[in-house]
Amino acid sequence: MVIIEVGNKLSAALSSLLARVILIFEPISPRFVSFLLRRKLKEWKNKGLIDGYEARTERVGKFHHKVHIDLDLTPEQANRILKRYVDPCIKKDQEVM
Repeated sequence: MVIIEVGNKLSAALSSLLARVILIFEPISPRFVSFLLRRKLKEWKNKGLIDGYEARTERVGKFHHKVHIDLDLTPEQANRILKRYVDPCIKKDQEVM
């Protein structure tokens, strides 16, 4: 019984600490998201999947962010993306009907 009470107190203290840490780092999260997004887009550009990109993340409010992504694609790249992601959705819709 004592072990359970100590575990519950430890868990509550850990949760409280984690919540405080998250609140401290929340204002810089757009920079971190932008960093990860740009890294992935750079990888895609190096692979030739896209020609260029522009990405930015802005903090609108607490835990509320906007992500802006502008991709430069050739017609072939756009066609490849549409075939890969849109065609399966259309086929699923046609099967349902």
